Amino acid sequence: MKIIFNVLAIIFAASSLWSQEGPPEGGFQTFHVQAEDPYEYIEFLKENPEFLKAGGGDVAGYCMTVSGHDYPGEMFIWNGFSSLEDMMSGATNYNPYGAPTALKKMRTIKYSSFWKTMTPFELTPGFERVTRVSVKPENVLAFLQSTQVLEAAMKAAGDDFQLAVFQPIGGGPEGNTYMVRGFAKDGQTMGAIFDKGYSGSAPWGQAFANMQSLVDSFERDSIEQCEILLENG
Repeated sequence: MKIIFNVLAIIFAASSLWSQEGPPEGGFQTFHVQAEDPYEYIEFLKENPEFLKAGGGDVAGYCMTVSGHDYPGEMFIWNGFSSLEDMMSGATNYNPYGAPTALKKMRTIKYSSFWKTMTPFELTPGFERVTRVSVKPENVLAFLQSTQVLEAAMKAAGDDFQLAVFQPIGGGPEGNTYMVRGFAKDGQTMGAIFDKGYSGSAPWGQAFANMQSLVDSFERDSIEQCEILLENG
C-alpha cells in the first residue's frame, strides 16, 4: 500500500509541475464495443443522436480501429467533459443495456473507461496513431514534456500533427499505462510523416528518440479513424 501511495504522490507532483496550472482541465469517457458492421453502427448513431446525448459531456464522437485490432469490429464511442466532476457524476445516466433492440443487435459491449487529459491539444479527430506505454513514475514529467517538444518540432518542420497524452482512471489491468494519441487529418498525411521518419531525414528525429527513451515498455499499438458526431451547445 505504501508503494502505491508513493507512486500516486510522484504522479500528482509531476502533474502539478507540468505547468503552473497543472494539466488541462477535463477528460473523456470511452464506451468500447465490438460492432457487427462499424460503418452501419456509426450511421445509426448519426441518424439517432439521442443515444450520443445520453452519454453527456460537451462533445461526442467515435474511433474505429483500422489496424492493430484486438478483435474484429473494434471501436468505441467517446464523450468529452470539461471537468472530471461532470464526467463521473454522469457516468450512470446512460444504461447501455437498456438500448433498443436495433442498437443491441449492432454491437457487443466490451467495457468503458475514464481518461484524464494530461497534455494540451486541439480536439481535431482524424487518422490517429495510438500507443499504450508504461513510464516509470520518476520519468512521467519528463515524458509529458518530451511529447510537447516533439509536437513543436514537427510543426516547425511543417508537419500537420499533434500529440496528446491521457492517463486512465479506474483503468483495470492497463491502469498503470498512458495512452498517447498522434493526430493527423487523414491517412495520406500520416503516411507522409512516417515516410519522413523512416527515411532518417526528419528534423524532429532526435526529439522522437528522446521521447521514446523515456518509455519503459510499449503495451499496445494501433491506428484509428476518429470523428466528432455531436457537439452539445
